[in-house]
Amino acid sequence: MNRKFVDGAVEVTKQVRIAWEIHLWSRYLSLVLIGSSVLLLGWISGGFPPKSWLLLQQAISQFPFLFAARGLPVVLSLVAIAALSLTWLALYCAFLWAGATVVWSWIEFGRVRHDQQFLRSAWERTQTNTHGGAKCTTTQFVNVAKTFSDPPDSARVETQKAPTSTQVKTRKTQDMDTTVARTELVGIGWDVGIARKARPNEDNLAVLHSTCAHNGRLLPLDLYVVADGMGGHSYGEEASRLAIQCMMQAVIPDIIGSDLISDEFILETLVEGVQWANRTVYESGQKNGADMGTTITAALVLDGTAYIVNVGDSRTYVYHDRQGQLIQVTRDHSLVARLVEAGAISRDAVYTHPNRNKVYRGLGDKDAVKVDWFTISISAGDYLLLCSDGLWEMVRDQEIVRIMQKCAGNPTQASAALVNAALKGGGTDNISVIVVQVV
Repeated sequence: MNRKFVDGAVEVTKQVRIAWEIHLWSRYLSLVLIGSSVLLLGWISGGFPPKSWLLLQQAISQFPFLFAARGLPVVLSLVAIAALSLTWLALYCAFLWAGATVVWSWIEFGRVRHDQQFLRSAWERTQTNTHGGAKCTTTQFVNVAKTFSDPPDSARVETQKAPTSTQVKTRKTQDMDTTVARTELVGIGWDVGIARKARPNEDNLAVLHSTCAHNGRLLPLDLYVVADGMGGHSYGEEASRLAIQCMMQAVIPDIIGSDLISDEFILETLVEGVQWANRTVYESGQKNGADMGTTITAALVLDGTAYIVNVGDSRTYVYHDRQGQLIQVTRDHSLVARLVEAGAISRDAVYTHPNRNKVYRGLGDKDAVKVDWFTISISAGDYLLLCSDGLWEMVRDQEIVRIMQKCAGNPTQASAALVNAALKGGGTDNISVIVVQVV
């Protein structure tokens, strides 16, 4: 019974803290309640300093005379006055501590938001040019394939510029009679984790298989999406659900319904799907008065090419089984990733840095969001791996490679092994992973 009471109290405390973090009104209410309590305490205790303190001071100074005149009852009265004085002191100290904690937390919250805004502006500082009659925003980005590992000899990597996005394009030389890559084997892993078992899983994921006509052929058209909700309690769960729903409803129908499918059209459709998801989450947050948001990474596979978009720190990898090579395609929009690029911390420090969970770009923060997009060619024997930070923070790249090698040819086994590895690594966050084998 006592154990249930303690667990219930802990859960109530967690929910109160979550509400305080996501609702601005709750912070004002905290200060009003603390201020009102201090005023009420002052009224009950007879002002400040309390009358009992003054009485205790006088009683101590006159104690020898009072004891000689009254005897033992004076001692009991003195003890009672001292107990009352200590009670007022404890209450005043408690309210002072509570008020200082609220103010400090609010200042710290504002400092983090300021750092996020600063890094966002530094990251997204762009230069507007006109090219071919279209307005482009150009941003300098690191070549992701070269940053984390050298691409295969048969690959040629190009970096291109596009409106409000970045593209890393990898093309492999293929013979004209090469069989078109298909993505039919998929493994899915989804777990609430160890540290958050008492709370809803804020991650969401989706897999959608379809078929479309392209260049006179019927080809598989596959969409994979992972979203990691933010906001606490049910708001993160709702944000990731809305993002998945928007992507499923927007992307595939638009592509199938198009008369002309091109790389540019597919990327534009994916980016617009993310923008729609962002607006939906943003409007829902405004309606509920909550700071709700979500990360997202999505991969659409068609005719031997993976078209990838991401916002936040959920990742998409490509794993080349023949070379045993894992490449992170997407780029994390997080404070620690920015610090790594600035040379302030090492890549290994990302996994232990106290601000590793702080993202400066996500869906729902504003009514529009900058979307990174990539295209990469894939062929039989390759794997796509989409995951939330609950996986990659717990499982290092070398361990992911080891698991992929051990579970080669079995995406279901690979996804289960990756989730188990994340749980063994601590399981401090919700875990989502999609493993796609190209066959």
